[in-house]
Amino acid sequence: MTRPIARVLLFPLAMAALLVGIYTAAMHAPTPHHLKITVAGPSAQTEPLAASLRGALGDAYDVSTVTSTEQARQLVAHRAVAAAYVPTPTPGDRSAGTAGTAFAQPQQPDGPVLYIASAAGAAQVNLAALPFQNAAVQQHQFLQVRDLVPLSAHDTSDTSTMYAAISLTLAGYLSAVMLSTVFGTALTLRRTVATLAAFGAVAAVAVWFISGPLLGAVHGFAPAVLVTGWLTVMAVGMATLFLSRFCGRMTALPAVGIFMFLGMPASGAALPIATMPAPIRALHDLLPMTSTSGSLRQIMYFAGDGISRYWLALTLWAVTCLALTLMYDAVKARRTAHRNNTDTLPRQTAEPIPSR
Repeated sequence: MTRPIARVLLFPLAMAALLVGIYTAAMHAPTPHHLKITVAGPSAQTEPLAASLRGALGDAYDVSTVTSTEQARQLVAHRAVAAAYVPTPTPGDRSAGTAGTAFAQPQQPDGPVLYIASAAGAAQVNLAALPFQNAAVQQHQFLQVRDLVPLSAHDTSDTSTMYAAISLTLAGYLSAVMLSTVFGTALTLRRTVATLAAFGAVAAVAVWFISGPLLGAVHGFAPAVLVTGWLTVMAVGMATLFLSRFCGRMTALPAVGIFMFLGMPASGAALPIATMPAPIRALHDLLPMTSTSGSLRQIMYFAGDGISRYWLALTLWAVTCLALTLMYDAVKARRTAHRNNTDTLPRQTAEPIPSR
């Protein structure tokens, strides 16, 4: 009896080990890797400062320069850089955006300006601002922070997109696991796909309604949020369905390991992807949660700009995994049919040798 109990308990032990191992390794000491920042102004002024920053910061930051403050604001607003520093701003530069809350602001600022977009990821604001804050302190100046795309008043912690993405991912892999575990081969692939599609629509509406109209945390064009939710459930569900062909009752372990334990840090929803270890950064553009959280952020704060690539990635996950499942089932059915035909053939017995 001891061995069967131990085998059953190996599953929760493996889940606990995966969670603490992956999350701790990925996020216990966030360190920037090539975080993009820029300095705006005349080249004679910005190039020496940028060169000094590159020498001091090494590979932690990618420091570029632009000659126009308008271009700097566009780069920040379109998430091309995490922050833009203007050493000698004009009065117009000081009025762009809204006053940032990351640092204490003087009543009558006269120092350099730092442009940020907290809606692009509040966790990266402090990291992006740190080199420029130090530069301002060394020059005995106050750093005026201007937020070009601020967070919503109902999402000040910048966690709404992360929790919504986690919920949709959970709905995707858990529904597929439950269907394959409870019904097994009794549920045809066509009916399973239809069930996941219907469930995906219900789950998308539920997550949108709770996080949006009910709590006010997720806002934006509702149909786009619902499409993102449905595509997420289908992408993760189809992938989990394909895994079930190899893992059987243990499907939940690789599914949660890939789509949740690896997917969450690789998405950049909790901490900036630039602070993740190299193996996690390599998964950023591959795993579905990146597309889910990215889509929701674009819908909420950036008018859906660039959302098509996220939807395309989720669609490719769903279609590719469904095609692989169909191929696997076809090959398995052909092998089973061949084996059955072989077993039903009459065995040939050796003819007796006539005696002389």
